[in-house]
Amino acid sequence: MPGQERSGQPDDVAVLAERGYAVVDGVLDPATVLDPVLDAMANHLGSWAREQVSRGTLPRTYEAWSLEERLIECARRGIPGLAQALDISLPQGGIRADTPMLLAEEVFALLSAPSLLDVLQPLLGEEIWLSPVGHTRMKVPSGIAPEASGMLGHVPWHQDNGVLLEEADGIDVVTVWIPLVDATEQVGCLQVIPTRRGHELIPHCPGGGGLAIPPGQLPGRTPVPVPVRRGSILLMHSRTVHSSLPNVTPGRVRLSLDLRYQGVPVPTGRPAFPSFLLRGKDREAPVAGWEAWRAGWLDTRRRLAGKELGKFNRWDPRAAMCA
Repeated sequence: MPGQERSGQPDDVAVLAERGYAVVDGVLDPATVLDPVLDAMANHLGSWAREQVSRGTLPRTYEAWSLEERLIECARRGIPGLAQALDISLPQGGIRADTPMLLAEEVFALLSAPSLLDVLQPLLGEEIWLSPVGHTRMKVPSGIAPEASGMLGHVPWHQDNGVLLEEADGIDVVTVWIPLVDATEQVGCLQVIPTRRGHELIPHCPGGGGLAIPPGQLPGRTPVPVPVRRGSILLMHSRTVHSSLPNVTPGRVRLSLDLRYQGVPVPTGRPAFPSFLLRGKDREAPVAGWEAWRAGWLDTRRRLAGKELGKFNRWDPRAAMCA
């Protein structure tokens, strides 16, 4: 498998710094860690669908269907709010007192899994903080999702540092991309352009699926598809140039989580949103549990509901390169 590394290897830091990505096999147990997350998604989607039926935006809940079938049907119908319904973060605008989030205990168990933190500790140090920058991706087959939906469809070329404010430029942030199903090239795994840690931050522009690097600004190296088996993870540093391949498999949804971890609580590049200590220098020190994580996001939702959130990135959509 391209880029495969084993957890605990002393050269993980060097691999990420030089190449920008590494696959670590066998980090998360599919049966005890990933399956419960999929069950939580299915339950949460059922609740959301019942609400949509009551509002008249969905004819029925489709609860007898599989999770993938329901996601595809709702995406095909263009039901507003589908992506946010299963997201693990708040949106960058239009927050309401009832904006949905997937804050299930099973999700937090994945985000804070000891086997995952063990991989991150050599990269980040003794303290590990969960950044508020993280999302659920439900990549439905090509042509079904709205063109501009990076949660359901295409994710353009970008650097994760590029979607943050300048405050986080000097912070060592590690992206952890976790497939909940086997992420093959046919269902739209990620592809990367090998990128050294010291690479400059490339200008980004608003585009379909989110901020994007203009084609003329991309590094001239050949992209590398990175399939990742269920239970394995993909690590990237914040300057790694990456995007997603199209999902060309009918009836399949590439379900994944993309998360950010760092060795300090702030700055995160998202100052309005909370970060959470998952592992301290003293292993006996208090760290965030599921209830604190859930309460932190719910408190943030209450605080920000109906308010203007300000900037979430540094780029000017009127720049000449974005025309």
